[in-house]
Amino acid sequence: MKILKFIFIQIILVTLVIQNINSSITNKIIAKVGNEIITQLELENKIITSLVLSGQEVNQKNINQIKNLSFKKLIDLKLKKDELKNYEIKINALAIENHMKNISKKLKIKNNLLKNFFKTKMIDYETYKNEVEIEFMWQKLINTIYSSKVNIDEKEIDTEINDMIKKKEQILEYKLAEIEIVYDEISRPELVKEIKESIKEIGFSETAVKYSMSPTSLNGGEIGWVNSNSISNNLLKEVKNLKKGEVTTGIINRDNLIFFKMVDKRIKEINNDLNKSEIKKDIINKKKSELLNLYSSSHLSKKKNNTVIEIR
Repeated sequence: MKILKFIFIQIILVTLVIQNINSSITNKIIAKVGNEIITQLELENKIITSLVLSGQEVNQKNINQIKNLSFKKLIDLKLKKDELKNYEIKINALAIENHMKNISKKLKIKNNLLKNFFKTKMIDYETYKNEVEIEFMWQKLINTIYSSKVNIDEKEIDTEINDMIKKKEQILEYKLAEIEIVYDEISRPELVKEIKESIKEIGFSETAVKYSMSPTSLNGGEIGWVNSNSISNNLLKEVKNLKKGEVTTGIINRDNLIFFKMVDKRIKEINNDLNKSEIKKDIINKKKSELLNLYSSSHLSKKKNNTVIEIR
């Protein structure tokens, strides 16, 4: 009996040792970003989360497709987390809660069942929630630092709107969604093909969740309604002739590639002072948002250039 008990104990000990070894292998450090680390487990969690939230099957083909992109997203996330340590930015608990509710709604499950859903899909709920918190705090940080530097010429906007009233012109608004991809010249042709195929197979929103580097990926790439007078001439040229549901071929910038989808269109009449005030507010907010996005990209780029990133 003692012999059997001893053997049983030895089996348990060996099992625990094997589990610990496997755990250490799975959770090995694969990169160091400044004072932050990225583990194999984090990368796996990021990949699975992206696939599940985009409605994709977790198989080797899909994993291979987004592995490098998921790694890049984690590097950016760690850079943001490291930078946030230099500031006292509080978490907006209500915004996080609303986001998690939107995720539940998208997955068509009750909000109180989201944690359990993540568990069944082998996703670490707290890790995902922490990523969302970092993204929201980063947006708040950029707004805090740069909002005073964003100067909008309101007189110019007033003149523009008054001219439209005199000419009895209508305000055209677009409801847009975006997918932003970081690329190099070698990978760009393949990426364009891959994104187009993904949009065709699983839809624009799901592709945004799966691939997009933009913070809007948290909402399936949705930007919302924008006034045609508030967007750049380059973007207006690309989207103004799109029909509902159509997608741009891809706007190439210095280091990123952006696809826009025309979700919807509507016409607004300027018929009273209140209406005029609302239109002016929309134009100002959009212009501010575009400038803050540029500041965000610039700030992150500077952080990256001044941070030692070690890939292991």
